[in-house]
Amino acid sequence: MRRWGILLLTFWAWLGAAEPPACAPRPMVLVHVMPWFESKAVSGRWGWHWTMEKTDPDKGALASHDRPACGPYDSGDPATIATQVALMKAAGIDGAIIDWNGPDGFDDYAMIHRNTTLLIAELKKAGLKFALCVEDSPGHRFMKERKLTRTQATTKVAASFAWADAHWLNDPAYVRLGERPTLFIFGPQYLDEAEWSAIRASLKQNPLVYALPHLSRRPGVDGAFAWVPVSEGKSVTSEAWTKELAELYVGEIKAGRPTVAVAFPGYRDFYAQAGAGKSYGSIDYRDGRTFADSFDQAMRSGAPIVQIATWNDYGEGTGIEPTAERGLRDLELLRKRLRPEADPTELRRILEAAKR
Repeated sequence: MRRWGILLLTFWAWLGAAEPPACAPRPMVLVHVMPWFESKAVSGRWGWHWTMEKTDPDKGALASHDRPACGPYDSGDPATIATQVALMKAAGIDGAIIDWNGPDGFDDYAMIHRNTTLLIAELKKAGLKFALCVEDSPGHRFMKERKLTRTQATTKVAASFAWADAHWLNDPAYVRLGERPTLFIFGPQYLDEAEWSAIRASLKQNPLVYALPHLSRRPGVDGAFAWVPVSEGKSVTSEAWTKELAELYVGEIKAGRPTVAVAFPGYRDFYAQAGAGKSYGSIDYRDGRTFADSFDQAMRSGAPIVQIATWNDYGEGTGIEPTAERGLRDLELLRKRLRPEADPTELRRILEAAKR
């Protein structure tokens, strides 16, 4: 444990803080949120993330192996957002990393932006933090579906980062390490090194940029955020993913690179079943032990941020929000780890009130 403490102090020094904390605090615990669900009652239709154009929620069928405890919801519903944030806070979560594509565009991008704005407002109201995980993959879609040139598509993607830089990265509630805002990029998958480096250089808030581990050594990227370690459609054992993550944490943190550790309940996607693509594989939930073990490993890693992947990705089966199948199991584990002194009935009361 002493070695991890030294590494964490080294990390703070790397950030350029005036002086490292006298006693290193526990990692900040953030949860990755997908704000993209649409319900017929709120949006007038069932969105793709509930159906994958395969299932019919009106008949009780969702494009998921799990069902939300309160039923399929709309990410733009204020009551749903309030319940989600109340549950996060009661469990001891410090804030959310929100999956976001930009302020406008096509398909569901405008809806996701609108829902993200509502979620940020509720997080701030509750005293929680927020950060962004920006997708750069829309560039491919801009070229294919909007028939844009590569230059035009890249300009469109760059505009999303510029908008976030101007409107959110300077918000007092935005997640920072030292004096720098954190910015996650799920990639870069579309942008090449020159394109991303140009965008990165244009960001006035000088964010700490985190990318997926296998892309984190690219120019314009400061460090890696770990993700659910699925592997080419295979079933990944607990021994395998524990070893993979341990090697990542030791290698990155020892090198003095910004690192975000990951916790996850398991993995079981719906893509192949829906005919929406190949399955990425599976990780057994082990009746809650996978979440407990990955969370404890992440908290011991020495990383200053632990990201829970995810709050509600039903298509990939990585959500920790209450479901009909698992109830409050994962949130209760967090409460016991992060808020052991809290009222043990609080989570249940919030959930039951939402069901009424």
